[in-house]
Amino acid sequence: MSGLWTDITGIFSEIYRVLPGVPAPKEIEKVVIKEVDTMIQRRSFVRIAGLSGALAIAMAAYGAHGMSQEPPDSRLRTTFMTGNRMHLINSVALLASPLARRPVLVGTLLTVGMVLFSGSCYYHALTGNQQVRYVTPYGGILLIVGWLAMAL
Repeated sequence: MSGLWTDITGIFSEIYRVLPGVPAPKEIEKVVIKEVDTMIQRRSFVRIAGLSGALAIAMAAYGAHGMSQEPPDSRLRTTFMTGNRMHLINSVALLASPLARRPVLVGTLLTVGMVLFSGSCYYHALTGNQQVRYVTPYGGILLIVGWLAMAL
């Protein structure tokens, strides 16, 4: 790969000498590196969205089949299903984060928001532990801000 890069920069060096106004090889290298970094970050959020969506479907299956085996408190079941619904919806939204003006910001806000919101709902519903519920609103706020960041 480094040999190819040397060839490419060599070609641009020749063009730069012959044609005025063509960017210098170092400037081209900076732009290429920035674009590659951006592509890697964008692909990361698509992969995270795929994994998150798969987990959301698995949790939905557990909520529909595993939770029905034992008689859970109806409030805990509602909490579980709310967390699951938000998990799935925001996993799909995360797929669109590479199209946003600030994909890293949008993807990070949606990912952390899902973990805090849905994760705390799942944990509370499965354990009955109320302490983790204090995190849920912060996750919701991050999800709202993520959607707003996508719109701007």
